[in-house]
Amino acid sequence: MEPPMSSALTDKFLRELAENERFAGFVVLRSIHVRQKKDGSPFLTLEFGDRSGRMPGKLWDHVEEYRKILEPGKIVKLLGSVTTYQDQKEIQIERLRLTTPEDPVDRSRLIAVSERPVEEMRRHLRRLIEAVVQPGLRSFLRRFFDDPAIAGPWLEAPAGKLWHHCYLGGLAEHSLNMAEILLKVAELYPHADKDLLIAGALLHDVGKIEELSWDTDIDYTDRGRLVGHIVLGQEILLRHRQDGEMPEETWNCLLHLLLAHQGNGEQGSPVKPQTLEAILLYYADEMDSKANAFNRIIQRAREQGDRWSEYIKLMERFLYAGSKPQEGGEVKEGDLF
Repeated sequence: MEPPMSSALTDKFLRELAENERFAGFVVLRSIHVRQKKDGSPFLTLEFGDRSGRMPGKLWDHVEEYRKILEPGKIVKLLGSVTTYQDQKEIQIERLRLTTPEDPVDRSRLIAVSERPVEEMRRHLRRLIEAVVQPGLRSFLRRFFDDPAIAGPWLEAPAGKLWHHCYLGGLAEHSLNMAEILLKVAELYPHADKDLLIAGALLHDVGKIEELSWDTDIDYTDRGRLVGHIVLGQEILLRHRQDGEMPEETWNCLLHLLLAHQGNGEQGSPVKPQTLEAILLYYADEMDSKANAFNRIIQRAREQGDRWSEYIKLMERFLYAGSKPQEGGEVKEGDLF
């Protein structure tokens, strides 16, 4: 027997909604597509999102009117109830409209934000730059990150759309994590150039400040889809280069780190890692990105009381969440009475 439809409204996040709950709130329209009913008439399939995740919905009526005003990335006010279709939750839309300037939209509900404060990450960045010993490379990093057109977006951008560090500040968090991982690894591999490892970690994904957009929703820019963050990152570095600032060999090795950091052509890198620093950078990137994604998925499963995650297509596996860790230490029988 299905639970009764609730008449009360909730403003929970989308992923928190249960079947038959009624929802009213501001969400981002992530996508819109025209489909055909069996009689040939059109309807719209929509995908809504907030910082918790995504949920689809359908519009059956007034299709032409909605097509004229709805665009991906727009913030909308949505009223509807949660139903299930083919084992997937979706919103049964009751009312939908674009927001107005007067609407009390809380943008922090739309895109997730790093738990690390921006100023803390800015100080961390500066400490790493000043730890670089080679004068030319240190000078380049200072100039590069003194540019507001670089530092501002670098500290604000996500590192990905859906997979890893997909929240505001994610790019900086990921890059700083990689730098610290590589400094630890360099203790085991003393022949690795620590200066290049720091620079490579901070710069390897800088092209994402142009590849991604993150105003109301995280998505790819046109140039990001067409060119990709590796080529965009190379272009950004070349724009900031000054002749004679560092030895040519250092510059070439730095570019190699950026170009090879995804490992091979299938992953988007035009060259494979061919230096000790490049192979270390590649695996540090793999570790931090996948650990971040695994942790997010596992914590979400635990919050929902599930021992296993949903099936992760990208990884072709389920992830084991186990039991939610107990807080406050072990509870003894005598403590309960």
